[in-house]
Amino acid sequence: MDKKQFWDDLKSGVFVSMVKESSKGRRLMSPKEVYNVMKPMFAEKDDIERMYCIFLNSKNRIIAIEKLSDGTINHAVIYPREVIKMILKLKATAIILVHNHPSGDTEPSPTDKEFTIKIAVPLSSMDVQLHDHMIIGNGYYSMADAGDIQEIKTRMRELILA
Repeated sequence: MDKKQFWDDLKSGVFVSMVKESSKGRRLMSPKEVYNVMKPMFAEKDDIERMYCIFLNSKNRIIAIEKLSDGTINHAVIYPREVIKMILKLKATAIILVHNHPSGDTEPSPTDKEFTIKIAVPLSSMDVQLHDHMIIGNGYYSMADAGDIQEIKTRMRELILA
């Protein structure tokens, strides 16, 4: 395959279905692996924010990768209830949230952090693990690697024990 054909296929979204199908049953062992798998998902419409969720089983194997939202140049609306509905439908026991920043800046916005907390709370009460919330742009930002996910879990534990 030549470079132009590859680029045209990438931009057309042809790889999205291939990634979704071939990923079932696989394990992602690091944020770098998540980035490598998910980066092509954002090529089709790289000028809008999109939110995906990787649904995992109890052995942390991929059940499904589903798009949750298409947004605008700097915002994607997603409601925790929609994530929870998919978790219940797929019988997932863990998730990884992944969205892009078309600007390329991977630093999480206050809204990104707020959403992560809003989804972490109901997941905790359902015994569903939030492994990570990643932002893809020029590289990636992993809230797990940065300690944000652990901080959220610590704060929730303090509230429950208070």
